[in-house]
Amino acid sequence: MTEQHEIIFSFEKNLNNNIDTYSKLIELYHTLNALEQQKVILDLSNITFLSANLLALLGCCVDSTMTKRNHKIALRNLHPKIKAVMQKNGFNRYFTWDNLDDKYHNTMNYDIFESTTEHLVDFERYLLLNVFSRNNLPIMNSAYKNSIIDNFLEMFNNVIDHANSSYVYVCGQFFPKSMNLCFSIVDIGKTIAENVTSYLRTASMSIPSNTLKWAIIPGNSTKALEAPGGLGFSTLLDFLKHNNGSFILISDKEIYELRASKECFNTLTLPFPGTIVTITINLRDKQWYFFDKNNNDLIIF
Repeated sequence: MTEQHEIIFSFEKNLNNNIDTYSKLIELYHTLNALEQQKVILDLSNITFLSANLLALLGCCVDSTMTKRNHKIALRNLHPKIKAVMQKNGFNRYFTWDNLDDKYHNTMNYDIFESTTEHLVDFERYLLLNVFSRNNLPIMNSAYKNSIIDNFLEMFNNVIDHANSSYVYVCGQFFPKSMNLCFSIVDIGKTIAENVTSYLRTASMSIPSNTLKWAIIPGNSTKALEAPGGLGFSTLLDFLKHNNGSFILISDKEIYELRASKECFNTLTLPFPGTIVTITINLRDKQWYFFDKNNNDLIIF
């Protein structure tokens, strides 16, 4: 089989939600994007675990380069448990594998949405079905839940209005041992740095050293007058801080991480030509979240 393929890309470590893994998948994108009409093997010999939300990034990288560069891509030595997850969540669309029933409802579908206003409702339906209808989600009233959903919809609208991206990729997984629900939203298009820098230059404003710091400030959003399409997920970030969940945002070379209520900004060696958002919700959280619209207050107990 190796002789029939010209390029082998190997993964040395399990694919967890850490910067090493994101860097490796971004390296894969650059490797594929630099080639033309190649047969490529993704060697998974050393991989016994893959966090399924990362299939959104893997699928985005492979999909975009297969279409643009006309590659043929195969997997080698795929662990049976990882293959089973792919058969349950729909990633097997790229292969000739049968579907498997997810009887424990631990997977979130691998899905691709056209980044158009018409498909916003499909993305919202995906969130309602895979995230907000779960009976083990922390308890929150409808006003607070709708506010968080609005943050997700604003992310999708940002792709439509400012990323010039054709598709949005989504996938996730519920992990019963850790009681974490983890999912990623990925697009390839204009980066946050490009949009923020262009906007601030036009407004004759100073450009920050890290544009993600600017982008996550409440008010720097698509809802602000003539703003460049900021991310506008202040409610989501506030919830994850209380929830002891986590959040990863990657665009270009910039990284923002929220873990254990602590924020960190960092940089990558290779840029990602789009945006990656990974959300992890802690389902051990027994707090109740109620938003009082009249006083614009969040009540937690």
